[in-house]
Amino acid sequence: MTGNWGLMLSGLAAKELKVRYKRSLLGFTWFLLKPLFQTAVFAVVFTRIIRFGGSLRHYALFLFTGLLVWNFFSSSISAATTSLLDNVRLIRSIRFPRAALPASSVAANAVHLMLSLLVVEALLLAYGHYPPVSVVLLIPALALLLAMTTGLSLMVSVWNVYYRDVSLLLEVLLLAWFYASPVIYPLGQGMLPPSIEAALRFNPVSGFLEAVQSLLYFGRTPPTWSWISMVCWSAVLLAGGLAVFRRSEPAVVKEL
Repeated sequence: MTGNWGLMLSGLAAKELKVRYKRSLLGFTWFLLKPLFQTAVFAVVFTRIIRFGGSLRHYALFLFTGLLVWNFFSSSISAATTSLLDNVRLIRSIRFPRAALPASSVAANAVHLMLSLLVVEALLLAYGHYPPVSVVLLIPALALLLAMTTGLSLMVSVWNVYYRDVSLLLEVLLLAWFYASPVIYPLGQGMLPPSIEAALRFNPVSGFLEAVQSLLYFGRTPPTWSWISMVCWSAVLLAGGLAVFRRSEPAVVKEL
């Protein structure tokens, strides 16, 4: 059963990647171009205009590293939101684990993330940002990120079947969530008031951003709080997502 689920998930993820880049001249490169364009805009704004990131060495690389993680998270959630509605004919025609549909959106974006991190690591090395020996901790950190994102994806995919406003509301929430996450600013650098920084650590995404930025950009082992955050949020949201999906699946199939 587990093997069949895995084959279904990989097949759906491959299908999504194929459809996404059909008739696209640049293909996968778009997953890099989007954060690159964002990096260029934010770097100019926060180093030349507001001068927020001027104190960080190679601020553009700090931005790029965080944006890759954030774009994986936001793109996965956004794609998963409509995954059930986009596959109504498939759901009605055959029996299969429907959770594979939102999970495949996460898996497809995970492929992008892994390849993109190889590119950003090459850039970081070129500019003298060398990873610590503990860089192997990136593997469990990314595994936890996939788990948390999958849990949230399962939830929003179900909710969007009942309330189509979810996909629209999500766009607004993700925008606010972005600025409440340490993507354009680092934690632990004295740039934010202690009270605000303490509150931001409860953000589900903060621990993951802190871990990836610490290992790749700052060249240090992630702090303990980030691991506690990653483990707790991934466990709670994945368990919650699976529970919501399993309980709602029969009714969702009828609704579709």
